Amino acid sequence: MLKAFARFGPAFMPVVLCSILTVAQCSLPSDPAPATVDSVFDDYVTQNGPGWTGADGTYSLPLPDGTNLFMWSDSYIGTVDPGTRLRKNALFTAHNSLTILDQTTGAWATLGYPPRTTSYFVPQNKADWFWLGDGWITQPSPGTYKIHIMLLEWTGVFQLVGHSIATLSWPGLRLDSITPVSGLDTSLEWGTKILQVGSVYYIYGLKDPHTNQKTPYIARTNSPNNLGDATKWQFWNATSRKWLTGESNATAMNGVQAITPEYSVDSLMYHNGIFYLMTGMDPLHPPYPLWNSVTTWYACSPQGPWSQKATVYITPEAGAAGCHTGTLVAYNAKAHTEFTDSDGILISYNVNTNQSADLVCANDYMPRFVRMQIPGVDATPR
Repeated sequence: MLKAFARFGPAFMPVVLCSILTVAQCSLPSDPAPATVDSVFDDYVTQNGPGWTGADGTYSLPLPDGTNLFMWSDSYIGTVDPGTRLRKNALFTAHNSLTILDQTTGAWATLGYPPRTTSYFVPQNKADWFWLGDGWITQPSPGTYKIHIMLLEWTGVFQLVGHSIATLSWPGLRLDSITPVSGLDTSLEWGTKILQVGSVYYIYGLKDPHTNQKTPYIARTNSPNNLGDATKWQFWNATSRKWLTGESNATAMNGVQAITPEYSVDSLMYHNGIFYLMTGMDPLHPPYPLWNSVTTWYACSPQGPWSQKATVYITPEAGAAGCHTGTLVAYNAKAHTEFTDSDGILISYNVNTNQSADLVCANDYMPRFVRMQIPGVDATPR
């Protein structure tokens, strides 16, 4: 809930390496058209309960049956007065939650509720909590699926403790395990996006110095089985323009001066070729607490260099009055290309308040959705 501002203050086969590292040129489309509000998705998340009634994070994952899993960080699970949109109190109930959207029926289900109103994933140290990163699906055998979610463990003073991976069975979504990711220190946050390109898995992350100068990082591995063992990752070093072993060799990707803590990267088609879209928020223009610029960048490879920075939407909530005493903040925009339709690519961003008393108002703490079109781009999921 307070993520935005609390955080403010092994080798690859040679043929695989060659095929990836030689991708230096591609055709990049023109800038996206200005984004517009998606009222359908705004309505989906305007929930009065009983169950989920608001959260941040807003990760999504298409499930094998055509429904979609949404993965949330700090969450409210309970009820909201449908007339006033007021909660019974301002205290959130969970540090993470899961919901399932069935677009065919418009049904919105809170996983584990009833009776669960607390965090879906809990660390062994009960004084800590998990905030969620991206999710991905594996298929161990025909007809058998596993859902995996990156978890970032935090202390009460907002210190990163480490990373873990939650594994759930499909279709029951029973929690099988929570396994720590080995081989990482706590200098970088990983899992803001897990992007599969062919047989390669790219893991996007962030360096957060607790200022507006937050920068994006990337690692990769050649098997989903290696995502829990960072000694089998390679980290992009933009200075040498090489993939190197060891997290200490990672540098920020080139072309993005700064980005809010959560962002997305997607591979899209343009002129029969692949390019990469990064979607986030520019935390420098303007600086916190007035982050309001939903921003995109393009690249010809997953690691950049990134270019063609464009502001596609100015969030009207940033700096607006909260329902009681504070002002609202916006943060952590990301694309959800699995929901692309004729109106364009779906983008979410989170809205919060700088005064916890305002959180009694459900409208002051919920995601918002917009859509943008990129001329000539086929964003249909592949």
